[in-house]
Amino acid sequence: MAQKTTTIAAMIAGKLKSLGVRRMFGIPGGGSSLDLIEECARQGISFHLAKREDSAVMMAAVTAELTGTPGVVLTTKGPGMSSSVNGVAYASLDRAPVLVFTDGFNPKIQTYVTHQVFDQKALLAPVTKGHSLLDGDDPADEFDRLVALAMQPPFGPVHVELTAAVAGKVITFTCITTKPDARPIHSTVAPQAIELLKKAKRPVIVVGLEARDKHVAQEITTLAELLKCPVLVTYKAKGIVADKHASFVGIFTGGKAEQPCVSQADLIMLVGMDPVELILQPWPYDIPVLDVARVQHSPHYITSAAAIYGGLAPSLAHLQNHALPSTWKPDEITTLKRDLAARMQFVGSIDINPQSIVQMAQAAATSRPRITVDAGAHMISATAFSQTSEPMDLLISNGLATMGFALPAAIAAALEDPSRGALAFTGDGGFMMCASELALAAQAGANLVVVVFNDATLSLIDIKQKSRGLDQQGTTWPRPNFAQVAQGLGCPAWQVDNVLDYQSALRDAFAGKGPALVDVVLDPKGYTEQLAALRG
Repeated sequence: MAQKTTTIAAMIAGKLKSLGVRRMFGIPGGGSSLDLIEECARQGISFHLAKREDSAVMMAAVTAELTGTPGVVLTTKGPGMSSSVNGVAYASLDRAPVLVFTDGFNPKIQTYVTHQVFDQKALLAPVTKGHSLLDGDDPADEFDRLVALAMQPPFGPVHVELTAAVAGKVITFTCITTKPDARPIHSTVAPQAIELLKKAKRPVIVVGLEARDKHVAQEITTLAELLKCPVLVTYKAKGIVADKHASFVGIFTGGKAEQPCVSQADLIMLVGMDPVELILQPWPYDIPVLDVARVQHSPHYITSAAAIYGGLAPSLAHLQNHALPSTWKPDEITTLKRDLAARMQFVGSIDINPQSIVQMAQAAATSRPRITVDAGAHMISATAFSQTSEPMDLLISNGLATMGFALPAAIAAALEDPSRGALAFTGDGGFMMCASELALAAQAGANLVVVVFNDATLSLIDIKQKSRGLDQQGTTWPRPNFAQVAQGLGCPAWQVDNVLDYQSALRDAFAGKGPALVDVVLDPKGYTEQLAALRG
């Protein structure tokens, strides 16, 4: 095996290149991040300057989700690192393998300096899978182990705290290029699982985030067709079974909307279901569960009657050999799908409302952009009424369910696949948390359209406030003009409040090159009924 002598920063850059990393995000400081930017540039890895560290981590995380390779983010020490925490929490709870590089403090300096100094490892420890200073005897091996840990299911972020002195240290290491396999291929199908499936007359398949892979998606679709049974998906699993497929019924959250379908089943088959996606309510079903997942999750909402852990594709292929047609009738599934969609209808203004905003935007798109959705009341319409056909067609924060996600995610998606681009649906509250990232989108010429639901209210919180009989306060603000903000950051933009102007703005937005924004003024009345129908 060949030996190589180089700096630790150059070693990292070379290994990132071998992993397939093409871009990284962040806000650099004056320490090791400068060394990493320089060495990565020599390897052809571009650096994108974000405006907030938490947004930068989300961009890196979404890049990892789309590519299957680790995402990379750089921050300075102290305030830069601490500002990244929400993004790192996203990578942790939404299961994205991210390498978080932060500048570190020289041990000698820490004997007398307190400026910006705190325990950075401890701050990120609850939301990272591992940490290293890369200051041991074999930093190349340390780095490889961290990457492998990030790519071990459930995926997640790891933290590299790197000083400039360590980044510039010259080392000799063995050149081994091994890309970690993000998809375990071995699984053992227990006889109990097969018997459970054989006995089921009316199974229901519920698909979760672990199944976001084209090969796995095909195996799920095949199994559903063999069983002739309904399929529900979590938010992050949208597209794994196409919305137009005869077996597809709708979204599964653990709430009320899907209960008319699931309550008729005699077996619930969870496929790739990570319980981090379910809402904060007890499991409502006394029905046997077959858990097919990459790993066993604990704690969990349920105790399964049988389980299969390992590679999803081989597990599903094995189950297909024992799948018999169910007693579900096609018209039953069609009715369930229609009724669930009816419960999700927005009962508000007939002129312009969240549902029509989503449907018109997707209809106006000149390509097939990936859809990104922020947390907030608008996400009910965005997830229920957007049309998807492949894994990752819709990107959302569901484990952390953080606001301020849709725009950074759209930037990452547009950079990764410029021909498809991205369509971001964001509430006004979430948009205000990350609006500055439009400057990065403009600088990069990212092919994306941002649609802002401008109702001047934290609608979900407002609903909860009213449900407790409390006066409305702390949840509203004077309605801003986000179109003017976007124009100031270099993006064409329009503010609209009716269907005709909205359709015109969408035509112009999708016809242009680079990012554009449509600021839609709307009435939030109607969200209450949607939320009650979804969650109960």
